[in-house]
Amino acid sequence: MSPHAPDQAETTERREARLQRGRLEARLAQAQRLETIGQLAGGVAHDFNNLLAVILNYAYFVREQLPEDSELRRDVDEIRRAAERASDLTHQLLVFSREEAIEPEVLDLNSVVREAERLLRRTIGEHVRLVTRLAPEGCRVSADPSQLEQVVLNLVVNARDAMPDGGTVTIETARVDAAARRNGLPESLPPGPYVLLSVGDDGVGMEPDVMAHAFEPFFTTKPKGTGTGLGLATVYGTVTASRGEAEIESTPGGGTTVRIWLPEASAPGHGE
Repeated sequence: MSPHAPDQAETTERREARLQRGRLEARLAQAQRLETIGQLAGGVAHDFNNLLAVILNYAYFVREQLPEDSELRRDVDEIRRAAERASDLTHQLLVFSREEAIEPEVLDLNSVVREAERLLRRTIGEHVRLVTRLAPEGCRVSADPSQLEQVVLNLVVNARDAMPDGGTVTIETARVDAAARRNGLPESLPPGPYVLLSVGDDGVGMEPDVMAHAFEPFFTTKPKGTGTGLGLATVYGTVTASRGEAEIESTPGGGTTVRIWLPEASAPGHGE
């Protein structure tokens, strides 16, 4: 053995330790940035919700005072619909900021995907192929059912939008034992059994600077008027509220995969 081998091994270990420390610091900085944005978004959303409630109440009141055949009723209905769309946006902001009340229950992630599959196929259209590879065993997690379904829908829609000329969206689930070895588990999560949801596409991919901001609210690379920039933000809010983590792997021109890690629930009624 070369007398320099130990030094080389030590240098390799130091380099790997430095790289890992850099990844951890970057992840921590991103989490802190998203936490700060979440606090600001939550405060703004609460204020807007109060204002929108007043607008909606007055719109309903004015409409009821108008004669049935009044053309003004259509104008009031437009006001109401606009306020309801704005209310939906503030709801998404509250989900991102983790201030929206959730009602978690133990459920099977595979069942959530299967039940949403018909809607997903209609949503992505004929030019995009949907492939599902679900774990053969159940993938029990503790989460809000409607919000978890929305996570799957948002990820699939985001993948579809990354493939304007068509392609394939792949949904995969797996149980991951990260108790003894981390098995790819994000450093922010403690060791243990997890359920992994992956949604991948073979679309345009993301540049590193885009990927760094992908979970921030109102951040979007889509043309103006074609997206709110809240899809991935609400995914992040829902997942972190469920004690999980979301991460993105992407290569420009090589597609994107979003991975959702959720703690595995041991049995129905025992999600903690």
